[in-house]
Amino acid sequence: MLVKPVAKENLSAQLYSQLRTALMDGQLAPGERLTISGIAEQFGTSITPVREAIFRLVSERALDMRAATSVSVPQLAPDDLREIQRIRIELEGAAAARAAEIITPAEIARLEAIQRDFIAAARTDPRRASLLNRDFHFLLLTIARMPILEGIVENMWVLMGPFLRLFHDLTPKRALSEGEHRHHEVLAALRAHDPVAARAAMAEDIRWGETLIAQLEAQGHGPG
Repeated sequence: MLVKPVAKENLSAQLYSQLRTALMDGQLAPGERLTISGIAEQFGTSITPVREAIFRLVSERALDMRAATSVSVPQLAPDDLREIQRIRIELEGAAAARAAEIITPAEIARLEAIQRDFIAAARTDPRRASLLNRDFHFLLLTIARMPILEGIVENMWVLMGPFLRLFHDLTPKRALSEGEHRHHEVLAALRAHDPVAARAAMAEDIRWGETLIAQLEAQGHGPG
């Protein structure tokens, strides 16, 4: 996990924010174990603010706590993953459609730059690819200028980020790094200022994860 210095004031809030961002960015994997003492040592803080931040994330279902010191990243059941997928398709599809109507050439260029970096990272560094994938989606949300919707989607990404990290770990690198990546269809629709095509392309990009969900389901994966 990437760690930033934490100021003395508002330690619990800052730890909460950094752990939540790590989940959203796919820097933590499903089932990964965390310890309160280990996090405290990593951030150079006492145990109390770490415990407060952990409890807050547990209340949001972003982390699991099965004992006083046993904390882990949830392994969401396939039905939960599909529910989050459906929510993302509706909300991120709406954002993509709106972005297609108002996007500027400079904003398209920024998305294209992120996608080029993503393609390069997908060949060798799934962790960085997961982070860049998040950057692409959230820049598009920002471009859509729908802050309330963006806040709701962010909550979905806190839950989904670890799964998306797994997706980038397990999906064949060729599928992620070649020209048929779904983001290219999103970009084409944005360049054409076609909201219908942008919504459809975003939906297809999000549905790509269904392949891995089905594999996990076949293997009997679920909460654990």
